[in-house]
Amino acid sequence: MILVTGGFGWNGVKAAENLKDLDLSKYDRVITNGLTGFCLSCYKLGKISLLNEILCKITPFLNKIDKDYFFIGNIRNCIQLSKNFGDFNYEIKDKSWIDFNLEIEMINLKTEEIGLKKVETLEDAYFYSTLFPGVRPPFDWWYNTSSLSRTPCYSLLQLDYEDIDIYDLDYDYYRHSTIQRTYKTVQVMRSKYFYDICLETLTKTNNVKILKLEEKNEKTF
Repeated sequence: MILVTGGFGWNGVKAAENLKDLDLSKYDRVITNGLTGFCLSCYKLGKISLLNEILCKITPFLNKIDKDYFFIGNIRNCIQLSKNFGDFNYEIKDKSWIDFNLEIEMINLKTEEIGLKKVETLEDAYFYSTLFPGVRPPFDWWYNTSSLSRTPCYSLLQLDYEDIDIYDLDYDYYRHSTIQRTYKTVQVMRSKYFYDICLETLTKTNNVKILKLEEKNEKTF
């Protein structure tokens, strides 16, 4: 059985929060994108202090769209966001072994190949989970697919006759005039379009179930 989950930015963190009490031992593979793989690994290893530390460090690099801005404030906020050129260089040296089979969906920007990166240590989960635009530059042309899709799905199209649980958070469509919200709406609409196509194809040859869980109310940090 395969578990699939992920999310844009802070939604990837939220997905991990909601899944942290799920028994992962029943899954042969856990496929993620965005920050979900690292966050879920921290929860399962009890590395909460490290998780809080990383999330505090990475906060300025993520595009948090949580309100509308007056015109001048909107421009100022966009300028601030544009300063993040992917120079997040904070590293960890924790090589703790992850106790479940974690794979992170990646895309090669040069060949357009999409595949899965199997990670076994917390250090690797952290690196490949933060390998997306605005945070880090590509590594050997490889990038996390969270920039394309809120949930990893492209690499699943090669699967047949698998039992697959997909945990996917709902995303809001904003109808506001601010630049940030307009960009975010386009990103979500694009992701949903490709996600729906992949899901339709996937269900033809696999047993796919959409996982429903009660969302956690507490914040990670």
